[in-house]
Amino acid sequence: MKIPNWLNSYLDNNDLNDIEEAVKKAELKTSGEIIPMIARSSSTVGHVPLLLALLLLTIFFSIDLFELQSEYLHFQEWVLVILNLVTLVFLMRLFSRLGFIQRWLTPRGDQVAQVEMRAMNEFYNHRIQDTKHSTGILIFISLLEHNAVVLGDTPISEKLPAEKWNEVVSCLIKGVKSKNLKQGYVDAIEMCGDLLSQHFPIHKNDVNELENRLIIKE
Repeated sequence: MKIPNWLNSYLDNNDLNDIEEAVKKAELKTSGEIIPMIARSSSTVGHVPLLLALLLLTIFFSIDLFELQSEYLHFQEWVLVILNLVTLVFLMRLFSRLGFIQRWLTPRGDQVAQVEMRAMNEFYNHRIQDTKHSTGILIFISLLEHNAVVLGDTPISEKLPAEKWNEVVSCLIKGVKSKNLKQGYVDAIEMCGDLLSQHFPIHKNDVNELENRLIIKE
């Protein structure tokens, strides 16, 4: 599997194999169907260039950069105006593409809400709710936001409420921030297997209904 450029500093193909093996191992003790997934981003960031431009203009005028340029560069005023506009557009386009800038200029509450919405959409788009015993569970990371969500089908949610997954989510986020996604996923998958086995032990004739591989989304 070809790993996209935005992910290749976090994972390699050996890591993908290790994550898949972790899912297989966890599912040996539970009837739960564990689906690991990672998305490049979930938040809309169309507002970032505008906010960044306003910030750059504020800095420009607060230090009276135009006056300093006029004093030391001795260019005609219209030349300075064009140079500053070109510089502003260049800096805006350059910095607005950086992940930490996009996170900084997007309210944290919006990030959390949009990651949860994306996780819910992916849960249904990949038909994780269609397993025979309704025991599908999504382990979802959104890389841009450094955020994670664990979503279980209705029977799982009834037995294991959201707070039960906090440690799993923390493990995933730690893996993102340390750029050790493989270990974050492996540890989180093992925890999920242990939690699920308490209420959803493996059946005698259990069938693997969903793929074990890590699903990668833009």
